[in-house]
Amino acid sequence: MALNTIVLVNQITNLSDARYCAGMGVEMLGFSLQPGQPQHIDAAAFKEISGWVSGVKLVGEVDNLPVAELEELLLQYKVDMLQLNSLYFIEELDDLPLPIILRILIDKDTVEENIINTLELYQQHVEYFLIDSEDFTSIDETNRRFLRDISKRFPILLGFGLTKENTREALDKIQPAGIALKGGEEIRPGYKNFDELEEIFEQLED
Repeated sequence: MALNTIVLVNQITNLSDARYCAGMGVEMLGFSLQPGQPQHIDAAAFKEISGWVSGVKLVGEVDNLPVAELEELLLQYKVDMLQLNSLYFIEELDDLPLPIILRILIDKDTVEENIINTLELYQQHVEYFLIDSEDFTSIDETNRRFLRDISKRFPILLGFGLTKENTREALDKIQPAGIALKGGEEIRPGYKNFDELEEIFEQLED
């Protein structure tokens, strides 16, 4: 299947998700590399899963981890890109050996000018900005306008508020570089209900 936009699926923890998403044409699969973080996957499981998928970029997700420890992790996890879920000094980003996706959170108290300043500051040092929210659960007219404005200027992956009902409309009106979705736990080993992901993927078919 060919999808009409770039898709990143975060928090992959099992082979079912990885193979399904790769087969659906997802471009990037994200894995939480940092011990103690939600959906963390150990190096052995990552190696097994990554050996079964091809044609996708593997993305390592980390939170506020010192660069030295991050570089140690990269010796165990052979990923193609890094997703940083917190801000790092630009000098640290430039020392990292892989392309960067930088996650930026917005909420109801977000000052748009501050977000734009951050995007401008990091623009030359990252591949994509993943715009996410732990506050907004939907895309409304207010945040749609802001998302549209920044998508005109920056490589944005839209990471919240997407449903089977609004995905096509959101892409048409916001025009991000792509979207980010989340994987999930298997119901039991080897068995997964993909209805929610499938419904969104259907909105992305060429």
